[in-house]
Amino acid sequence: MQRSSSLVLTTESRLRAALWGYFAGDALASPSHWYYGGFPQIKRDYGKIEDYTQPVYELTGSILNKSNLNGGGRRKATSKDQPQSIIGYVINHGKQDLWSPSKSIHYHATLQKGENTLEVQLARVLMKSIVASQGVFNPDHFREAYINFMMTAGSHNDTYASTCHRMFFANLVYGKLPPKDCPDDDGHNVETIDGLVLPTIVALAVGARSNGTLAQAADMASACADVTRKSNVLHQAAGAWGKLVFQSVQPSTLDMKSTLQETAASLGFRKPNGNGRDELTACYLGSAMPALLDSLAKYNPNPDSKSSTWHALLANANTGGENVHRGSCLGAVLGSQEGLERMETVSPQLMTGLHDFESLRVEIDDFVAAVTTSAKATSLK
Repeated sequence: MQRSSSLVLTTESRLRAALWGYFAGDALASPSHWYYGGFPQIKRDYGKIEDYTQPVYELTGSILNKSNLNGGGRRKATSKDQPQSIIGYVINHGKQDLWSPSKSIHYHATLQKGENTLEVQLARVLMKSIVASQGVFNPDHFREAYINFMMTAGSHNDTYASTCHRMFFANLVYGKLPPKDCPDDDGHNVETIDGLVLPTIVALAVGARSNGTLAQAADMASACADVTRKSNVLHQAAGAWGKLVFQSVQPSTLDMKSTLQETAASLGFRKPNGNGRDELTACYLGSAMPALLDSLAKYNPNPDSKSSTWHALLANANTGGENVHRGSCLGAVLGSQEGLERMETVSPQLMTGLHDFESLRVEIDDFVAAVTTSAKATSLK
């Protein structure tokens, strides 16, 4: 991979900034998540988003009231054999009333300013799992940690849980399937950009190791996606994304243009366009991933300009649509290119404004220490 030599950052600087950018991209965008009216709709509820903002409680047009509490997709009648819904009793404890057909609640109504959504809270679980596994991703360890976290009341504060989680726990609790067999696919809502959120962390871990390889990053990112979802399309996309993330934390400066083009070509997407407007998309990979690559091309930090990860993530927050999971993926790669030193100088609020800043700082320290000192073999068990 060709790289420019104008700026050299250490792997640790890139990794730390990637993680802060990852958490920030999610939290900044949560107020405007799934605002398909774009900026005009965002402006009505918040004005222009210029900092971490608490989501509104009610959201006109929210489809939370149409979503299935017991599995994928839209709401269905509860069976006699399912006296308690998955949402409210098995996961997202106590939140079932917020999904009521008679209400129109924001998808993240219960989050505080700067607080992360469920998918990124799961990334914290994944980071701790990697630390406990001596800096290496272990699918079995993470699967157990995932189940324990999701089934523990009060483990997170989010309102929404995506289709993949609802299907997984329906298979576990109602279907009584072994945990390895619980990932599922409804044919519509699983091959989505939120499926790249957890693999990003795994690819960062592999990229930070002195003995990590591009192939390992791809394989382990795909394996991470497979823990919660069953999709060949997502498996492939996670592998391609894992390669990009791996390269982003290497010490030499990434040739972003060629790397983005290679990623797009490997998945059959058009060439990324860094000169267009920020595209509002739904969650599906076919539209959401090209838009993510466009944003990376457009906002790649330039040390000689005023561009920054913070600037890019605010633009994403003010775009609407499926911007939360795009935000975390965008923040990770842009953060890695900016580096910790510049991030701390240009936009310290990106870090300190996060709701769980102090806890995140400790977790990032632990994760960085584990993955940068690990030299274990990375073959999957």
